[in-house]
Amino acid sequence: MTLRRIFEPASIAVVGASANPTKRGYQILRGLAKSGYPGPVYAVNPRGGRLLGHVLLTSVETLPAGVDLAVLCTPAEMAPALVRACGERGVGGVVVLAVGFGESGSRGTELEARLGEAARAHGVRVIGPNTSGMMNLHQGVNLIGVRDVRAGGIALLVQSGNIALGLMNEIGARTREGISVCCGLGNQVDVGFGEVLEYLGEDEHTRAVIAHVEGFTDARAFLRAAARVTPRKPVVVIKSGRTAVGARAALSHTGAVAGPYDRLRAGLAQAGVTEVRRTDQLVAVAHALASQPAAPPGSGIAILSDGGGQNTLAVDAITESGARLATLARETRDRLREVLGPAAAVANPVDVAGAADTDPGAFARALDVLAADPAVGVVLVVGLFGGYGIRFSDTLTAPETLAARAMAARTRALGKAMVVHSMYATYDSPPLDAFVDTGIPVIESLEAACRAAVELEGRSRRRRAPRWNPDGDPGGIGAVGPSRTTSRAGPIPPHPAIRAARAEGRVTLTEMEARALLAATGLAFPAANVADSGDAAARAAERLGCPVAVKLLSRRITHKSDAGGVVLDVADGAAAARAYEAIVSNAHAYARAEGLPPAAWSVLVTPMLPGPTAELLIGAYRDSQLGPMLTVGHGGTNVEVLSDVAHRVLPAGPGDIEMMIGELRASPLLAGSRGHPPVSVAGIIQAAEAVAGCVMTWSDVAEVEVNPLFTYSDRAVPADARVVLSPP
Repeated sequence: MTLRRIFEPASIAVVGASANPTKRGYQILRGLAKSGYPGPVYAVNPRGGRLLGHVLLTSVETLPAGVDLAVLCTPAEMAPALVRACGERGVGGVVVLAVGFGESGSRGTELEARLGEAARAHGVRVIGPNTSGMMNLHQGVNLIGVRDVRAGGIALLVQSGNIALGLMNEIGARTREGISVCCGLGNQVDVGFGEVLEYLGEDEHTRAVIAHVEGFTDARAFLRAAARVTPRKPVVVIKSGRTAVGARAALSHTGAVAGPYDRLRAGLAQAGVTEVRRTDQLVAVAHALASQPAAPPGSGIAILSDGGGQNTLAVDAITESGARLATLARETRDRLREVLGPAAAVANPVDVAGAADTDPGAFARALDVLAADPAVGVVLVVGLFGGYGIRFSDTLTAPETLAARAMAARTRALGKAMVVHSMYATYDSPPLDAFVDTGIPVIESLEAACRAAVELEGRSRRRRAPRWNPDGDPGGIGAVGPSRTTSRAGPIPPHPAIRAARAEGRVTLTEMEARALLAATGLAFPAANVADSGDAAARAAERLGCPVAVKLLSRRITHKSDAGGVVLDVADGAAAARAYEAIVSNAHAYARAEGLPPAAWSVLVTPMLPGPTAELLIGAYRDSQLGPMLTVGHGGTNVEVLSDVAHRVLPAGPGDIEMMIGELRASPLLAGSRGHPPVSVAGIIQAAEAVAGCVMTWSDVAEVEVNPLFTYSDRAVPADARVVLSPP
């Protein structure tokens, strides 16, 4: 079923109704009455009697058939049996409030598993457990029990009751907005973030979504939903637990440098989600995105203030974010000088320099000029405005209010966005009320106001960018959907290299096997010969042409360098034979130390490549939450130390990969510096597409890594490759 029976229920049962005003079973009954819920409400308590005008039913079994939604205000241990009983009575959905499940240890985890089994077996959708509840004020549904919350256009998806309460209080106090839906996801035994976001995307009352996330049960489902919702409605996320160390044991550098939060952050950006890291930015950013127009293409942010110190801080914050500051036309600057006088700064930031101290209308006259400049898409007002009547004389309050109304009308008429930072945002201020009444955000924190302006400027760029489709194919061999394991001709058969490894019970491919697998998706390697003796290594070196590299070829040892398994710049055949003997000796010693079984050792002989402009890493792997991922980064043996990487959730097209290259700290080197020509971006993109195509084509492949990828002005050449299969 859809979630409409939960969020738009025609009938509700409160199981565990209580006469104690401190209990949720009382607060919810009272909340439903006060919020004007129009449907029938059934109160259940085994003692029977009457409560708040309801005749108490003694059990779930006595409910009428087909109640849409039940909320369980009962101890955790009772939840599985009650969910089964609800399913047998045809209840569509259940909200489980109790704590004591997976968050509380092994016994709670077992109880949560039984709850999930009961829900699935009886066709009941469950929100929770361990949830603050749910409300849809436009439907009169208040299962949280909070009082005096306005219905409005901002939806809240949370995993903390305190976070939800704080956001409701801030929205009520700082805006004329209200709440459409608030849903505490809790432990997500059934209903998760993605499914609720899908519902909110279609909800006519919701204009913006704020999500506080501790953890996803299905992060890709959330990204899939967000990619569909964000072109129409802003989604603002704060993620807690960002610094938790992932438990994933990686056999490649790629997994080691791609932390769980780094991967999620990349996916959120791809899906159009606005992520913030401070709670004081959540409402400011969401309200601005919901209430203000996006900046016109090519425009930027203009700052209008009455103080140089805050101006400088605002410029720093905006510039550091990567947003665009508007470059004002000469005509705009000249006109501002006429309006504000010779003491004003008119370049951007614009500083009225005391002109408003006795005449707040100076702000309106300046904005009238500033907002008309085509280079300006967002006006950020910074400083004292809204407090002139409080700071200097109450005779200034009336003209200040008129100025605020004029500023709001002017930006609205021009289709420009405005954000107001005011040191008097928490005061009783008629001028600021005039802004708030028209939907203009008024924000006390300078940092939060800057962030709101930055996101308004960035939204127009995001809307013009190609939309990311997690289930589509934006082009390119690596830009395929979540699986390429089938084709029009039927399932793609396992590659011979994969079959060979599986037959021997291995999860790591040899370098030659990895080369063959990647060649099938379009990656061209230098020539190479396998040698299993010193004489064979010498012949291979002479045949290929020296100098050569001699590398260990092992079915057990993954990192060749760690085992002393690489010798470079081998000058001739005799040196190649010596390199073989040294590598075999090192491999024997390493295997004994690591407890690996004895093996017959061989080596790979390949021509030395000329010195590259830079060494990169290209990796792909399967994240348990996000699915296939691609990593591009600074490569070589120090990749984990440098940690200069960019990530994308696959699929990723050529444009995405080019953006990844630009995100690296090493990108200036790649673009050409100190006499070096720029590297071949096309070559890097081709290599990345091949690596991505490998993990997408064969479901057996868990990790792929090319490290290093040597980059030159005309090509990119893989110097080594590693492939790890999923456990059998």
